[in-house]
Amino acid sequence: MFQKLRTSTLLSKIGVISSYLWFVTTVTFITIIFLSTKGFTIDPCYGEECSEHSYLLPMLSSLFAGLFFFGLAVSAGFLRLILKAEKWKPPLGIGSWKVGFATFLVIFISGIYVFALFRGNAVRWGRGYDGEDLFNAVNEHRRSLGIQEVKLSEGLGDNLVSRWRAVKEGRQHEGFEDWIKQEGIQTEYGYKEVAELYIRASTPAEAIAFWSGSPGHKIQLENPRWTDGCAYANEGYGVVIMGLK
Repeated sequence: MFQKLRTSTLLSKIGVISSYLWFVTTVTFITIIFLSTKGFTIDPCYGEECSEHSYLLPMLSSLFAGLFFFGLAVSAGFLRLILKAEKWKPPLGIGSWKVGFATFLVIFISGIYVFALFRGNAVRWGRGYDGEDLFNAVNEHRRSLGIQEVKLSEGLGDNLVSRWRAVKEGRQHEGFEDWIKQEGIQTEYGYKEVAELYIRASTPAEAIAFWSGSPGHKIQLENPRWTDGCAYANEGYGVVIMGLK
């Protein structure tokens, strides 16, 4: 068997073709990550109820396929060198070494981009803040007015992502009462009164400015009766729930 491998170009072909496929799957993986994170600027949510869920399967598929083809290309290459097998001349003379170099170059450039992005905070597309940022901004606003802060509540945060999805999809005026009943906000967690604030804003400060400038929202934002709260934010959409037991 080894003699046949020495006199054939099979190992060389496997190595070259695998390197091509490794390059393709690597570029595919990076592209999927780029799209799902909106240019590496958001923390994606790949859960079933999240907007990035559709990226999960192709992302994992390209990742594992890339690892497989990388391992295959390296194994075939080393085996060809050990056996001193015949070398196959690939199309356009682009062999596995050149393709491997191009792949690592793509990975390196992507890494430099991400590093520069986080170091310089160069761009902020989509969601530039999360629920914790929004929740802290609400409490900072209340504290600045001498109003008691709301405590983080696990009950009010129960499946809050479903309300965020409704807001993101333009259904914010639907289903709030149903959500309260479904999640047992009143029956299981004992909240007598519950209020909701939602918004699309680029920063928590923008959200607070809008709410405090709107009479109806301002009443809820600065209501001194609220004792508990929770918030969820992603992709520039935010939801805050506050309540009283």
